[in-house]
Amino acid sequence: MEHHDIDIHPIPESEKPRFINEPWLSDISLMDAYPTKTAEELKQPEAEKDNVRVYVPLDINRKAILRRLRRVISRYGEANENNEINFSMDVEYLVSQIEIYNQIWSVRHMPEEGNHSGEAVTLVKEFVSLLEEIPDGCSEYFPFDVIDELREEYLE
Repeated sequence: MEHHDIDIHPIPESEKPRFINEPWLSDISLMDAYPTKTAEELKQPEAEKDNVRVYVPLDINRKAILRRLRRVISRYGEANENNEINFSMDVEYLVSQIEIYNQIWSVRHMPEEGNHSGEAVTLVKEFVSLLEEIPDGCSEYFPFDVIDELREEYLE
């Protein structure tokens, strides 16, 4: 049996972690298991007697997000009717990470113009560029809809 690296000590005050209470970012089965629950309801720990809520660190930076996108693209290859939904859902998780990245950078360095940090705008340009390179296997909406949404939100 494999033992996990469990840190039982509190995080030092100097590190000041950010806690994002959106469990579906790491457990996509929540959306399927509880389709009628709201986002607020999904934030609550499951009511099972044996439930243990674990917070898993996730590094969100430009290089990591782009690495994750390259991995998703590599896994699916071309975008086609058979993989369009799953492919787009995996990319949407990365878009959520971009939104978190933008929020933190916007708080750290209030943008002089617009609603988004310069760091997020740079990341989105690279992210869109990678999405544009996905081979088109006759998918109907993906990645075109994600590209359009990101351009409209961050680049125009």
